[in-house]
Amino acid sequence: MIDELIKISDQAEQAPNIEMSWKAARLMALYRLLLSFIIVLGYLYQPVGSLLGHDNSAVFFAVAIAYLVFGLYVVIANHLRWPSLKPQIYLHCIIDIIAIMVFMHTSGGLSSGIGVLFIVIVASIGALTQLRTAMVFAAATSLLVLGEHAYRVLGHGAAPSYFVQAGTLGATLFISALVFSVLAQRLRESERLAEKIGVDLENMGQLNDFIIQRMGAGVLVVDEKMHIRLMNEAARYLLGLSAKKGLPSLELISKPLADQLIRWFQDSNYDSTVFRVTGSVAIYPRFTRLGKEIYAGALIMLEDTSILDQQAQHMKMTALGRLTASVAHEIRNPLGAISHAGQLLEESANLDRADKRLTQIIREQSVRMNTIVENVMQLSRRDKSLPETIKLDCWLNDFLEEFARTHDVDPKKLGLDVSPPDVEIIFDPSHLHQILSNLCQNGIRHGGEHSGVNLLEIQAGKSRDVQGAFLDVIDCGPGIDAEMASQIFEPFFTTATKGTGLGLYIARELAEANQAHLDYVPIPTGGTCFRITFANNF
Repeated sequence: MIDELIKISDQAEQAPNIEMSWKAARLMALYRLLLSFIIVLGYLYQPVGSLLGHDNSAVFFAVAIAYLVFGLYVVIANHLRWPSLKPQIYLHCIIDIIAIMVFMHTSGGLSSGIGVLFIVIVASIGALTQLRTAMVFAAATSLLVLGEHAYRVLGHGAAPSYFVQAGTLGATLFISALVFSVLAQRLRESERLAEKIGVDLENMGQLNDFIIQRMGAGVLVVDEKMHIRLMNEAARYLLGLSAKKGLPSLELISKPLADQLIRWFQDSNYDSTVFRVTGSVAIYPRFTRLGKEIYAGALIMLEDTSILDQQAQHMKMTALGRLTASVAHEIRNPLGAISHAGQLLEESANLDRADKRLTQIIREQSVRMNTIVENVMQLSRRDKSLPETIKLDCWLNDFLEEFARTHDVDPKKLGLDVSPPDVEIIFDPSHLHQILSNLCQNGIRHGGEHSGVNLLEIQAGKSRDVQGAFLDVIDCGPGIDAEMASQIFEPFFTTATKGTGLGLYIARELAEANQAHLDYVPIPTGGTCFRITFANNF
C-alpha cells in the first residue's frame, strides 16, 4: 500500500515534466518537418551543379523525400502520443542523424556545412533526455563525422585539414549536449517548483476563502463603482440576504451603508455610525481602502454590535445572579414567615377594617417581593431551549383563546393575521408562550385605555423586508418615547409603579436562546409594535 502511494506521488510529481517534454518533442517534430521541406525545395530549385546532392543526387533526393514523409509521420505520432515519449525520441533522433549524415556525404562532406544541423539534433537530445544519453549521442555523431571524413581522405583524397573542422564540430556537439541538458534540468526543476508553488497558492487561496466565509464578522469588498466583489456568509446574514442571491450593487442592498461609504471616500476621517437593517440587528461598519489610488475599492468589516451588548449584559447579569443567588435564600425564609404571619393575622376575628387593609398590604407586597426574587433567580439559571416545529397559524389561535380566557379579555378584541398561513418556525413552545404572554399583557396594560377596533393585533408571516419569519404584537396605545425606546430592554427598567422591569428583558433573552431577535419597531401612526424575527430555518 505504501509503495503504491509513493508511486502515485512520484507520478504526480513527474507529470508536469512529462507534459513539458511532450511539448518540446512537438516543437522538434515541427522543426523536422520544416527542415525536410526546405531541403526538398532547396534541391529541386537549386541551380545546376550546386551544393546539395552534387556527389550523388539520386540518393540525396530519395532520402530527402523519405525524410519529408518521416517528418509528417513524426507530427502525427506526436499528436497521437504513440508510441511513448522515450521510444519516439530515440527513434526520431537516430533517423535524423542518419538522414543528415547522408545529406552531408552526398553533398561534399564537411565542406558542405550541412554538419551544423547535427548541433540542433544533439541539443534536442540533451533537452529531452538525461545527460548520459545526450553524451552517447554526441559521441556517436562525432565518430560518424570523423569516420565520414576519414573515408573521404582515404578513398577520395580529400584534404586532411578538415579533420580540425570535424574535431571542432564534435567538441561543439558535446558542449551543446552538456549545456542544453543542464538548462533543461534547471527548467524542469523550475517547472516543478512553479507547479508546487501554484498548488500551495491555490491551497492558500482556498484556505483564505474558507476563513473569510466562516468569520463571525461580515466582510465585503467593493470596487470604486460600489459593485460588490466579495461577500462572506456573515455579511449576507447581517444584511438580510439569501445565500442564493448574487452580488449586486451596494446601494441596492443597503442604502445607509452605501451612503456611509461615500462619505468615508470623501473624508477618510469620517466616523461611521451604527445602522440597522429591517428585521436584523444593529451593525457597525469599518472601512479600509484597498490600494493607494484615490478611486480604489474598499474593504468593509461589519460588526454585530448586539453581540457585544449581549456579552456586557451577560457579564452584568452573571454578577447580579451570583449576588442574588447568595441573598435569595436569606430573603425567602423571612419573607415566607412574614407572608404566613400575615395570612394568620388576616384570619383573626378581632381585626377592624383598617387592620385588614394593613394585612392586605402585607400579603400583596410579599407576593410582589417573591415575584421579584423568582424573576431574578430565573435570570441566573435560565433553562435551555427545547425547540420544536411550530405552525404559527394554529398555535397562535390556541394561544389567543387561552389568553382571552385567563385574562378576561373579549376574544373579538384580539386580532390575528398570519400570511401565508402555512408559516412554520423552530422554537421552544414554552418560551414562545412566555414571550407572547408578557408582550400581550404589556399591550393591554398600556393600550387598553385607548379606544380602537382591537386591543391587540398579532401579525405573522414572511416578508421580503424581514429575514426569516416574523411575528408582530401591536397595541393601540400612545407608543414609546424615542428616549425611552433604547432602555426598555434593560433589566429593572420600568415606568409602572408595580412592575419589576424584567419582563421585556427576559422575553428578549428567551428569544435569543432560540436564535431569534426581539426588537421594538416604531409606528409613525401611533401604537407600539414588538417584533420577533425568527431564525431562517425554512
